[in-house]
Order: sequence, then C-alpha cells, then structure tokens
Amino acid sequence: MVVAVLASLLALAPAALGATGATLRSALASWTSAHPETSALVWRLDPGGGEPVPILSWRPEVARAPASVMKLVTAGGALLALGPDYQFRTRLVAGPGTAQRGAVLTGPVYLVGAGDPTLSTAAFARAQWGMAGRFGKLATPLRARGISLVRGPIVADESLFDSRRTGLEWKDSYRYECPPLSALAVNRNLTDSGGLVASPPIAAGQRLRAALRSAGVRQQGDVRSGRAPQNGAVLAEVLSPPLREVVALMNPSSDNFLAETLRKDVGAYSGSGGSTAQGNAETTEILRQRGIMGLTDRLVDGSGLSRSNRLSAGTLVRLLAAAAADPAWGDALIRSMAHGGEGTLIRRFTDPAISHRVRAKTGYIDGVASLAGVVTSKSGTRFAFAILINDYDIGGAHDTQDRIVTLLAQGAGDTAGAVTAARSR
Repeated sequence: MVVAVLASLLALAPAALGATGATLRSALASWTSAHPETSALVWRLDPGGGEPVPILSWRPEVARAPASVMKLVTAGGALLALGPDYQFRTRLVAGPGTAQRGAVLTGPVYLVGAGDPTLSTAAFARAQWGMAGRFGKLATPLRARGISLVRGPIVADESLFDSRRTGLEWKDSYRYECPPLSALAVNRNLTDSGGLVASPPIAAGQRLRAALRSAGVRQQGDVRSGRAPQNGAVLAEVLSPPLREVVALMNPSSDNFLAETLRKDVGAYSGSGGSTAQGNAETTEILRQRGIMGLTDRLVDGSGLSRSNRLSAGTLVRLLAAAAADPAWGDALIRSMAHGGEGTLIRRFTDPAISHRVRAKTGYIDGVASLAGVVTSKSGTRFAFAILINDYDIGGAHDTQDRIVTLLAQGAGDTAGAVTAARSR
C-alpha cells in the first residue's frame, strides 16, 4: 500500500506537469513501483542563484547505502575544510644534533609524512597518472648543499595518521581494493612489482635512500620508523598537486586510496586526529553546518566500500547545488566528475550529443547502484541529480538512471513543474 501511495504522488496529472515532466516521472515511477529501495531527487538549478526547483523525487531523505558516490562527500568535505588550492607538504627534517661538516651530514634525518596520497617517484607517477613525480626532489637539495654522505639513520614519521591500514567496517577482501593507508605513503604503498608493502614508513624510508643514491648522496645507517622533532631544521620539502587536482584524479576512476587518505586528512588537519573516524566526524560537521547532511546519513569511510555507509539523494543533491552556487570551492568538485564516456562512465552517456553535458559519479557494490552529478540540457538549463538504488537488479538500475539523466539532457525537465517530495512511512 505504501508503494502504491508513493507512486501515485509521483504520477501527477500530465496537464499540471507538462508532457516532458510526466515522462520523467513515469521513468522513475515505473522503476520504484517494483523496486522501492531507492532514494532519488532532481533539482533544477537557478543560474541567478535563486532557490532550486525540485522536479523529480522519490523518498529523497531516506538514506541508502551509497557505494562510491560517497567520494563526492569526501571531496566536498576536503575542499571545504582545506580549500581547492591546498597542497600537502612532505618534509625531510634534520635531527636536533644533525650537522654538516664539509660533504658529510652526520646525524639522523626524518622523513615526515603529510598525508599526501599522490606522493610518488617519477616513473610511478607517469604510469599511474601521467604527471610528474615529486618524491625524488627530496634528495636534490642535499646534493645542492654539497652533501655526498649522510651518516645516520633515516627515520620515517607517519604519525599524522593513526596506524589503521584499512577503512572502518570493511570486509577482509577490501584490502585488495585499497592499498594500506598511511600519512607517509610513496607510490600508493605498492611495491615495484605491484604488491602491497609490508610497512609503509619503512618502504618510504627505503625509497628515500634510493632517491639520495640517485642524486649522488650515500646514506650510512638503518631505516626505521619514529617521530620527528617538532622544530627540526627543514632540509627539503615537496608539495603535492593542489587539492583540486587530487580530487580530479580521484573521482573519474573512483580511486579508493585517494578517498580514504583524504578522509583521514580532514580529521588530521582539523586538529581532531588523523583517523577515519575523526575525518568522518569533521566532514559531517562541516556539511551539517551548511545544511547539506541529513540526520540519518552515516559516514563510515571515505570511499564508500563499507556497506554501513548511508547517504540520501537529498544530501547529495544539496551538496551539488551548494557546489554550483559557490564556484570558489564548488567548481573543483563539479569538474572532478567524469563526463559521459570517461572514467567509470566509459560505457554510459556516450552519445556525443549529450556526453559533454553530463558530469557524474557512479557507485557500485553488490546490491547497490548509485549515480549523482550535474547535467545541462540542450537549452542550457542545469540540474543536480542523485539516484541511489539498493537492489540486486543492477542492469535495471543503470537503465533507469541513464534514462532519467538522458531525458534531462534532452530537455525533459526544462519546464517541468515542482513536485512535493514523497515521504516514506
């Protein structure tokens, strides 16, 4: 009975909605009548900054398992917390008694992690992202100072984050979906052969030793993990790409490692602690202060791998509408999503007539198919949408999502009247 009542709310009279609006509602109602475990919302955005108009809705405030559309919340929280231009700063620091005499630097040097998920060697960065790797630049300033020998240990400091290597409430198999987490991760904590490193800080220290050698600097001493002195002299540092570029790497390919690291970064740089739980709490607070997060949403990890995550379509649409209204941070979020035919949308929205007008983030785990993003119709009208489906008919879910977004791109929502959001009971 509840399904029938909700379906009737969506199937409003075509005369009141216009034929195109009725087509949109029919596309959604034909799915939800048999698959009610859905949360969907579409807003027509006002280019002048006025209030958005809801034109399509089904249980928009009922939180569902979101899968990887969680990465939009992760990106939005990080952009709001740190700013689109923020760069993570990895440092090489001298110990309190470390001193240079001639060509010899005697004493420990500390490699201090900053939570940069893109920290990588040149060869790895080219292969992974097609960009410049920066890690080797930690060695060149020492050689420029005339140092040819470091006589002392390399101490790798990953203390910005906690020691947990996985997300919260993950299946054991998810360790293959995301390399070990660390505030000091070089090459995504992968070995040269593609395996997982046994100890992220030790692996980072060993890569520093290799970088020093390549720069003409030998190192005598062991590699160990530990904490750097608070006011040690900085010998060298490297900056990550700006955060806007990091989220643009994350979302098209749905990169779990980047997402989980960024969620911990939000906790670490807020001062509350570099754990996933603290990143969840800070992200929730940031978004609730802006009226974005719903009371039934639950953030468990940054990637969406956990089945315990919960987000509503309303939360995602409010996030996207806020991004569209505030380009200072929102452009970075919207531009981070793949166009049709790209990334995880490689086989979706491939029609050249609409592919360039769709930007979206997908989500998939068993029994979950989600899609959220922005689409511009051929007349220039812009929409924010989210369709979260918890159902094992993944093919049908994708067909429904694609049908609705395609209709919006073709102009079906340009003049559709506002609807009252259907509520669950």
